[in-house]
Amino acid sequence: MFFCTLHAQEETFLDDFVEIKTDGHHFYIYKYAISAGEYNESLKLWDEASTHELSDEEANLPALVTKEEAERYLADISDGYYIPFRLPSETEWELAAKRSSTPKRMKELSCVGCSAPNEYGLFGMLGNVWEWTSTPETEENERYFIIKGGDFQEQPKGLSPKTRFAVSEDMEDMNIGFRPMANAQDFETMLHINKANVIVKALLPNEDITIYQHDMQVGEFSMGFGDIPPESFPITVDEDSHQIIFCCLQNLEFEQDGALETERITYLGLPFYLDPSQLSLAKELEQLVRQLMETQNN
Repeated sequence: MFFCTLHAQEETFLDDFVEIKTDGHHFYIYKYAISAGEYNESLKLWDEASTHELSDEEANLPALVTKEEAERYLADISDGYYIPFRLPSETEWELAAKRSSTPKRMKELSCVGCSAPNEYGLFGMLGNVWEWTSTPETEENERYFIIKGGDFQEQPKGLSPKTRFAVSEDMEDMNIGFRPMANAQDFETMLHINKANVIVKALLPNEDITIYQHDMQVGEFSMGFGDIPPESFPITVDEDSHQIIFCCLQNLEFEQDGALETERITYLGLPFYLDPSQLSLAKELEQLVRQLMETQNN
C-alpha cells in the first residue's frame, strides 16, 4: 500500500491521514497503527521478509517493532512519497488521542481498525498496542523513549491520552507499534503535487510531463519554479488558441561586439494544444501550480 506508484493508490493512502490543528500544532497523522502486512511489504524491499506468508488476520494486526525499525520504515515511505514522515512527539500524540474513549477489555492483540475511532477518526489510540514517539525520556538520556497508549494487557480504566511509559529504543519484548505523521505544509504540498499530476495526465496523456515540488519535467527539459523571470509563469493557459504553455526554458545566446562577448538570455515556452472542453481543467492546473510556486517562494 505504501509503495504504490499509481495515483489512485497514492490518493487512497493519503486519504487515510487525519488533519490535527489545535493548540498551535498543525499536522497530519495516519488513522491506524502500521499493520504487519504493510510493514512486511517494506521488508520485501529490504530482502528481509519472512518466507512465511501472512494470513489476512495476521496482516491486519499491528506491526510490533523497535524504534529503529519504525524509523527505517518511515524513511522508506518518505522517499516514496516525497513527504518527510516521522514519529509524533509525545505532545503531538496526546493531541491526536485527546478525544479517545476508554477501550473495551481485550484478551489479545486485535486488528488495527477493529476498535471504534475517536472523534478525529483515529483508530486504536488506546488499549491495543503501545506506540512509539520521538520524545526521549529525558534530554540527558536519548536511549529511552516515551511510548503511549497502552496495550491490550493493561486495565482499560487506567488508560488515557496521558498514559505513558519509557523503554529502550531497541525494546523488542513489548507490544509496541507506530503510526506515521507529517507536518501540515509538507503533507499539503504533496496533495497539491499529486492533484496537479493527475490533471496533467488527464490533459496530456501521451506527453512525458511531471510536476515536482521545486520544478517540472517536460520531456527532456527541466523548468525550475524559482528560475523564471517575474513576468513569466510555469504554466499559462491561452483560451483563444486553446493551448497550455509550459514556461520557461532559458535559451542562451552570445553576441560578439568587437573583443567583448556578451550573453543574452531569452525565455521560451512549450505549447500543447487542448480540446476546448478541457480549458477549465487546464485553468485548475494553472492555479494549483501557482499555489505550489507561492509556497516554495515564501
